[in-house]
Amino acid sequence: MSGQLVARMGSGPVTRWGITLSCLALLPPAFAREPLELGLALVGFGVALGMVDVAMNAHGVAIERQLGRPVLSSLHASFSAGALAGALSGGLFAAHHTRPWHHFTLVSVALGAAALWAAHRLLPASLDVAADRERDRFWIRIPEGRRLSLSLLALAGFCGMAAEGATADWGALYLHDDLGRSAGFASLAYALFSVTMAAGRLAGDRVVARWGGARVVIQSAAWAGAVFGLALMTGSPVLVLLGFTGLGIGLAVVMPVTFSLAGTVGGRRAGPAITYVSSISGTGLLAGPPLIGFLAEAVGLRAALSTVTLLSFAAAGLMYAITARPARSLLAVPRPAQPR
Repeated sequence: MSGQLVARMGSGPVTRWGITLSCLALLPPAFAREPLELGLALVGFGVALGMVDVAMNAHGVAIERQLGRPVLSSLHASFSAGALAGALSGGLFAAHHTRPWHHFTLVSVALGAAALWAAHRLLPASLDVAADRERDRFWIRIPEGRRLSLSLLALAGFCGMAAEGATADWGALYLHDDLGRSAGFASLAYALFSVTMAAGRLAGDRVVARWGGARVVIQSAAWAGAVFGLALMTGSPVLVLLGFTGLGIGLAVVMPVTFSLAGTVGGRRAGPAITYVSSISGTGLLAGPPLIGFLAEAVGLRAALSTVTLLSFAAAGLMYAITARPARSLLAVPRPAQPR
């Protein structure tokens, strides 16, 4: 739905509406009294976030084209920083026993004002490459001749997101239960993974500008899988922590580059293309942790976590398959836009 709105209205207006609805949708969960009420409230919150997620990525692609250089990785780094700030502030409010509706109302008003101030300074409609004024059909249309490339991109993103989800849910448990480390030591697994991923995304734009997005993903994802796999084989808690650190660095640019290339491949249909890729990629975050859990029941958690290595290799392989297709320009290093 969001991709269709972006294609018809442009990514800027949908971003503004989406961020407004997201801040408003934060309030109903705070007032829920029954599980069903909470479930319905969270569905509404998820719809609003899904709308703004697709629109912001589409607008990031438009900004990249105007600047003539990659910026999507830095935007994803700011998203990671926001998630960390939200977790820390949420813990602070909880520690002081603040009522949920007080907490959520404050956050909704503060972030809503900041987001709307920023959203009104987005690119004008004339520069929004995601807008497509064709109104003869309602359903999302994937550009002809580019469906296979977009499908491969979506699967690469799925593998990257599945690896992220598996790390978040099972890394600390492996160090605590299987390797016998303390809860504090075990928590370093996801902490190091998150910090190095944010750092990798901050540096990602410069690396992608120098070497090209597809090439960086191929090499970094393969490197991440190899480092994590070797660390897992040793059974050493310290080396496993280093493996999670390498995984965070190696997977940092997978999703930013995937969305950026989706917009590039989609061309004038950047909104629907990003929607198609993000919808399939996002299921990886849901599918990865249960997959590890089912495998752990059968073969043990250590062997199950080796799936993260396979997912990293698969992301690199799928990206390579895209570059092997006729559209070899995906491997090209971006060139600065000519001054007007």
